[in-house]
Amino acid sequence: MLQAVLPSAQWVLGFIDGEGCFHVAIQKNNTLRCGYQVQLQFCITQHIQDRELMDQLILFFGVGTVNNDGPLKVQYRIRGMDDLEYHLFPFLEKNPLLTKKRLDYEQFRAVHALMRKGLHLTPEGLAQIRLIKGLMNRSRVK
Repeated sequence: MLQAVLPSAQWVLGFIDGEGCFHVAIQKNNTLRCGYQVQLQFCITQHIQDRELMDQLILFFGVGTVNNDGPLKVQYRIRGMDDLEYHLFPFLEKNPLLTKKRLDYEQFRAVHALMRKGLHLTPEGLAQIRLIKGLMNRSRVK
């Protein structure tokens, strides 16, 4: 691969629009008060030959990790609530997504806001998060 250089904001925006994924995971966990754990993750997965480019995203955002995702893939991830709120979200507010992925981002942010309020720890809040999650990452027709 050619030497990777720090990508521009517009390039990163297009990369997220094309390859990014906003994911809400809800897992059973009996050690928690509500019995479930909610986790947020933003990720981009690419062929392992693009590892250097994925490492550049850590420098661009100042947060995140790059891990192997199977034998031929690498994945850039941002998981922490603060990392999402103070690094990814401001970038996407300043540089809005241009495709239908914007709707997934808005729903992802809505779940983040519910979690910041602690509502993911209540049955009602968890039900609301499940509803939002069910609307995400679907093919949409406008």
